[in-house]
Amino acid sequence: MNRLAASPFLFAGLLASAPLLAAPQAVDSRISAVTVYADRAVVTRTARLQLPKGQHEIALEQLPFQLDDASLRASLEASAAATLLDVSSAAQRVERPNDNRVQQLDQQLREIDRQLREIHDRGSVLEAQKKFLADIQSGSTQPGKDRPLPGIDELKNLLQLTEGNLERLLAEQRQLDDRATELEQRKQQLQEQRGTLNGDGKRFKRAILRVALEQPAQVEVKLDYTLRDASWQPTYDARLRDGAKTIELTYQGLVRQSSGEDWTDVDLTLSTARPALGGNVPRLNPWIVDIDAPNAYYGAEMAMQDAPAPMPQAAPIARTSAKMAMPAPAPKLAEARLATAEVSSGAASASFHIPVPASLNSDGSAQKVTIARLEMPARLRYLAAPALRETAYLEAETRNDSDYPLLPGTLNTFLGNSFVASGHLRGVMPGESFELALGADEGIGIERKLVKRYTDSSGLIGNRTRVNYEFRIEVRNNHKNAERVQFEDQLPVSRNEQIQVTLLEPKAQEVKREDDGKLKWDWTLQPGEKRSATLKFSVEYPRDLAVSGLD
Repeated sequence: MNRLAASPFLFAGLLASAPLLAAPQAVDSRISAVTVYADRAVVTRTARLQLPKGQHEIALEQLPFQLDDASLRASLEASAAATLLDVSSAAQRVERPNDNRVQQLDQQLREIDRQLREIHDRGSVLEAQKKFLADIQSGSTQPGKDRPLPGIDELKNLLQLTEGNLERLLAEQRQLDDRATELEQRKQQLQEQRGTLNGDGKRFKRAILRVALEQPAQVEVKLDYTLRDASWQPTYDARLRDGAKTIELTYQGLVRQSSGEDWTDVDLTLSTARPALGGNVPRLNPWIVDIDAPNAYYGAEMAMQDAPAPMPQAAPIARTSAKMAMPAPAPKLAEARLATAEVSSGAASASFHIPVPASLNSDGSAQKVTIARLEMPARLRYLAAPALRETAYLEAETRNDSDYPLLPGTLNTFLGNSFVASGHLRGVMPGESFELALGADEGIGIERKLVKRYTDSSGLIGNRTRVNYEFRIEVRNNHKNAERVQFEDQLPVSRNEQIQVTLLEPKAQEVKREDDGKLKWDWTLQPGEKRSATLKFSVEYPRDLAVSGLD
């Protein structure tokens, strides 16, 4: 029998021609950039390493377990020709060392439990004392075999004793209850933080990138992935300096994240894109109307089906294990960071790049980052409705002359260094004019008085009743500058032709009258000037007609 002898040189040739990959090489990575959306965040991790010629598998480990596998996207830059072949993800279990922060939280939780036990014990003592007082009161007011009923003076003294002690016990019990509520709330917060730090225990994910190099090279890999439990909201501080005619508007983002990993000194971008809405308009199915048929099911005919929601263009992705062949470009010089925030607008969204590195812990706490500080020219005026409240409110008519779209958000208003009020700012696009409420200002005094009201049912007006009203409105400018004051009042509006409303004063040219019965005055008052307006009107109707709505 002929046997084929295997040559050692043949085996050597086969081994040389087959690409042998070692176990994936774990590399250190850091979170370099984060883009936060309204309900999620896209995290960018960066790793740098030196690799020899050939194919390699690079592993970025201990990534959050809740990351979206379908969102993985990788890129590669190298000092020599290189190709990123594919990227995949897998679950990972890691023996995690004790976390000092977890230990600190555990210690705080133990201290809260100790204080809650003290409160519970003290509450038991108070209950025993209250029962003791009740027993004293009950025993002292019940006649015994050898004890007569107490007299009036004794009962008064007993009542004062028990009442005073009972009030003290109840007051202390309320304090204990309030303290226990505070501790329970704090305990819940700490437990949530601890759960966030532990994430899913020792479960993580790791991403494996397969790369090929034609020669040894310095390599930089970037990995993008999407995480939930991150969000941002716009918030604003509007400040009017004394004597100034411009509004200082500080545009900020209120960012929260409990994604399972801390963000330390990251390049932060806030985006207005809304990935949850998807990219396609939902389609209406036919709305079928037919003869009623028992047991027929039409619910599906009227359903509105949404197209699947793709990821936003701001964060393109590649599905897990998708094959890629991307020649790496030559290394690029880092771009110089601008000193002010940048805004980039797309067809349907805008992104705000924060120029200062940001750090956010994964504990759900809110942190403000400044997007921009804007100065906007303002035309100031005071508005009032003294029939409802004798207070003048300062308002600024201004215009968004910046490149920043102002999104709807909370607005804190300051006059000088004094906080005035919190409110809401509507959405304002670049170039759009808008009004900014700046709160109440006691520098403009306004007062409305009922001078007289009387009813005339004499025969001079026939078989009719006339109700006459007269009000006086006084406005005073206590500022050192001339100020514009606009205020409004109203007439009754008749819904029946038998009821007639007649404006007697002011004259038509002195006031603007609207169809809904509102009357609007527009005055400019000099410093210290006081001016008054008289509002007189009558309501007339048949004497035998019952009328509602008259004060």
